Amino acid sequence: MNGKQLQKSISAPSLSGTIPVAIEYLILFGIGIIAILLHARLKTPLNIPGHHGLEFMALLMAGRVASKIKWASSISSLGIGFILLFPVFGFNDPFMGINFMLPGIVIDVFYNLVWKSRFHLLILFLISGLAYYTIPLSRFFIHTITGYPYPSFIKHGYLIPLLYYFLFGAAGGFAGAGITSYLLKLFKRKQ
Repeated sequence: MNGKQLQKSISAPSLSGTIPVAIEYLILFGIGIIAILLHARLKTPLNIPGHHGLEFMALLMAGRVASKIKWASSISSLGIGFILLFPVFGFNDPFMGINFMLPGIVIDVFYNLVWKSRFHLLILFLISGLAYYTIPLSRFFIHTITGYPYPSFIKHGYLIPLLYYFLFGAAGGFAGAGITSYLLKLFKRKQ
């Protein structure tokens, strides 16, 4: 209480440094919750497999691109898994948690390998497509091993769902990454 500032300790975490990180974790977790709730609420009878990849992957990639946390999309996947613990949203697939958590994990694995590439947005397009592609791929393996029936395979065969999930996931992820990158650059210019 003599007016001198206390010496900062490198090993002691500062409260101001941990609050934004904690909020960022909550936001990423919330992005996963929003992504799966939109999937539940936007049940449209388009009969096009994978069309929810547009909004789902846009949200996951927006969170991934905006965050500096190494495993940001995996944190969003935890939000997806958390909300799927509650069977009140009309999902009756017992494997849905596994299927819909995979894209976030795949995004992080590939994003952390190539994030400094000069073809950043093109690579994010491919990563998004591959990440969302894991949903029908995991369903195919589950169907093959357990015999659990997936309506998209019954209606469209195996090739169409695989192709459409890749295309919708890539388009959604590309849009989310592109818009977020643009907004981040715009925000930095105004500072």
